[in-house]
Amino acid sequence: MNDIILKYLQRTAGKEEKERLLAWLRESDANKKTFIDLRDIWLASGKTPVHAPGYTENAFRIFEENVRRNEQNSRSSKRSIRPFLRIAASVAILLICSIGGYYIGRNTPDIVYIEKEAVIMNQAIMGKGSKGSVILPDGSVAWLNTNSKLTYPEKFSDKYRKVKLEGEGYFEVKKNEQAPFFVETNQMTVNVLGTSFDVKDYSDKMNSETTLLTGKVEIQLPNNPNSILLKPNQRIILDKETGVHEIRQVDASEYILWINEKLVCNNEKLSVILHKIKLWYGMELVCQPGTPVDQRLSLTIRKESPDEIFKLLEMIAPIRYSIKDDVIYVKPK
Repeated sequence: MNDIILKYLQRTAGKEEKERLLAWLRESDANKKTFIDLRDIWLASGKTPVHAPGYTENAFRIFEENVRRNEQNSRSSKRSIRPFLRIAASVAILLICSIGGYYIGRNTPDIVYIEKEAVIMNQAIMGKGSKGSVILPDGSVAWLNTNSKLTYPEKFSDKYRKVKLEGEGYFEVKKNEQAPFFVETNQMTVNVLGTSFDVKDYSDKMNSETTLLTGKVEIQLPNNPNSILLKPNQRIILDKETGVHEIRQVDASEYILWINEKLVCNNEKLSVILHKIKLWYGMELVCQPGTPVDQRLSLTIRKESPDEIFKLLEMIAPIRYSIKDDVIYVKPK
């Protein structure tokens, strides 16, 4: 079985080998522990993932030595392997197509046990200043904005397709009436059959939002037994604290410009623009008292640097700025 585990960690295991591995994992908790321990050794044995540039044979050699040692010791007595890398609720980080900035590389999927069944869960993660896309198991595509995370199974159920989003994501979902698609956030659940839409729910923001481009989506809000149907070019905004929501007519295409490296602010408050810029560049922002945050402005950001954008803002708004150690300081003129 160790040979199959090794192939699985290398992502070279075939379908039949994966099925054998999952069957073996279901047999006992001891098997699960062995797998987790060997996976931890694999992750700890090399700083770069197996498919990433710069990977060396050293990690492979260390892992093989530990597997052989495990086989020898398991014949005589129980072996306690120190978990070199035990991160709570760690799951797979996929190789993500980077649109801008940097991307997090590909690591090995973890196994999550639900109702005695082994389910392989993956995570796509975008850090500060990063944006990227991932193809889901059914062929649907998800674009992730900066500081966002998407959790989803390696294989969807035949009855439904469910993903969990933290941050902002734009989805183009393959139509399958027999398996509806669900996007869950901390504040709402979006139910679709086949459509394109944007979902935004950052933990440090007051609102949770969904914007529909094409098709139909049903929104389920907490403490609300009735679902809400969105039509194209509608946007639902939920106040997380009060639970109050509103639906607005919008130009939905403006809300996905970020996937093409374009940020559009159309007659928006300076406070909103500054927050978008903060996320866009993955920087921190400090506003001094008296900054005219309610002033409305319009601008489009493409590939300008933070300095270039704030020099423009100084020309059209009564503000001054400085940047130090990835922190933008804004004050009134």
